[in-house]
Amino acid sequence: MQKEFMLGNEAIARGAAEAGVRVVAGYPGTPATEIVDLCGSYPEVYAEWSANEKHAFEVATAASLTNQRAMAVMKHNGTNAATDFLMHVNFTGVRAGLVLITADDPGGLSSQCEEDTRILVHNYAHLPMFDPSSVQEAYAMTRAAFELSEKTELVFALRPVMRINHAGGLVETGELAAQSRPAEFVIDRKRFVMSAVVEKESGGELRPKMRHRWLNAKQAELKALMEESPFNHVEKAPGETGFIGCGIGYAFLKEAERIHGAKLPILKLSTLPLPEGKVLDFVRGLKRVVVFEEVEPVVENLLKQLCFEHKIVLEVLGRSGYLPKEGELSANLVLTAVEAALAGRPYPDPAAGKYVPARTRTQCSGCSHRGLLVALKEVVGKNGGVVTGDIGCHDAGTFEPMNLQATIYCMGSSIPMAYGIKKAGFAKPVYALIGDSTFFHNGLTGLASAIYNGGDITVVVAYNSTTAMTGFQPHPGSANNLNQPVAPIDPGAVAAAMGAKVFRCNPYNVEETAKVISEATAEQGVKVVVAEALCYLKFGREGRLSFTPRTVKVDEAVCNGCGLCVRTFGCPAITLADGKAVIEPSACNGCAVCVSVCKRGAMK
Repeated sequence: MQKEFMLGNEAIARGAAEAGVRVVAGYPGTPATEIVDLCGSYPEVYAEWSANEKHAFEVATAASLTNQRAMAVMKHNGTNAATDFLMHVNFTGVRAGLVLITADDPGGLSSQCEEDTRILVHNYAHLPMFDPSSVQEAYAMTRAAFELSEKTELVFALRPVMRINHAGGLVETGELAAQSRPAEFVIDRKRFVMSAVVEKESGGELRPKMRHRWLNAKQAELKALMEESPFNHVEKAPGETGFIGCGIGYAFLKEAERIHGAKLPILKLSTLPLPEGKVLDFVRGLKRVVVFEEVEPVVENLLKQLCFEHKIVLEVLGRSGYLPKEGELSANLVLTAVEAALAGRPYPDPAAGKYVPARTRTQCSGCSHRGLLVALKEVVGKNGGVVTGDIGCHDAGTFEPMNLQATIYCMGSSIPMAYGIKKAGFAKPVYALIGDSTFFHNGLTGLASAIYNGGDITVVVAYNSTTAMTGFQPHPGSANNLNQPVAPIDPGAVAAAMGAKVFRCNPYNVEETAKVISEATAEQGVKVVVAEALCYLKFGREGRLSFTPRTVKVDEAVCNGCGLCVRTFGCPAITLADGKAVIEPSACNGCAVCVSVCKRGAMK
């Protein structure tokens, strides 16, 4: 055993490697992204970036059925995308250990929404989950999850939250797994073919009902395992008010206890299903319990149900109303709740905070998306059209100063929403703006639907050859995968094969891009504009640029301080000082897109 300082994602990857994982698949998504990259650094592990999370889950499950331990990695939005498969693999079960990493983002710090995947994975799919409270525990739980998955023949899920994935701490690690297993696929159609077929051996029952019964029968086994789990424990102390810390909630609770200065009755819960016996022993004799969990009242509701069934009178407080119903926990929030509960007071209403100007989300200096957004905004400004947006660096175009995209929901939604607006009778042009990684993730099916149903929209693909927003992971349109160089799949060629009219432009040339988008708009049917330029931040480091760098200066004699370059363009290198535009040389990357923005010609 040795101790190493690790981030949470490093600890999870290390735990998987020590457990003997051989296949890891995922799709980039903060806060879980680094896990796949790190797993790929172990020579004995095959790791890949799949086109989307559902595919990653399917790849990992197939490896499990081939007698190899496997892991699927995604954030909570990705678990939504994989839910169809989740609700089948829970019925079939697995062979070799299979772990699902479903990382949540309480507070939506880097996501479109905040969500609690415990509801989806445990309450809905009835699969077991671990909820780590520390980096060390994330490592230990990952190792244990593989063993228990194999023992129970079920997918085991690990639900770290942002503050665990990106936290750092000392981790006591072990040795890497040395054993290898033969890759064997044993055909068992009664188990692994999920179909509404009649099972003669079971008196004519349908197979889905049989497999559901199998899953339900597994719950007793899981409850017994969690009763003995080292990840749940009681910390005794005097008092009639107890506190339950779930996952990261336990870490905040222990910090609050230290600040409070006296020991508290605490039950640490980090598993689902709950260890019911341990829970009942803890609550007996208490008058009140406060549950700290991220972010929905999952454990709180299970505790209320358990107390009702066992006729225990107990006031159970938590996320259903006592604590804030939304947003992430913090040490201050938990401390405030602890002191209020001990005094028998309600949780105080938050004091109105002072307004602090927030930095506007934007692209990097030199980003090709900025030129594309400017060109698209120019076209839309003339024709009164609507732009539906998607996930990616370009989604900052919906905020100040661009104010371009009118909608942003989830991966790939831009295209169906664009043609849905047109089908509703909207007379003006509609555009769908989507990134290249998202196009391959979940844009292709929307494009097919739009073409098949006679849509009349313009789809703009921001093709920068990487998944830039999460740290430059490759995708099917990149010239490499996680392991080696590959031939990139051209989104324009795919769109043309599907029947779309394809146009191309370099978004660093604003005039050309606006002209191409206008030409595409004038055509009938589904048009796809491929705005292709390499991501400056990634490929610029390699000396590969899609523009010729030049020094841009402001002619103060021409500049009248109108502020158009700041108010509508938003490049971080440009500011206003003494009534004139100023370009900060250390921030400017010489893309010269701003030259097209200044209508007075002051930027040269």
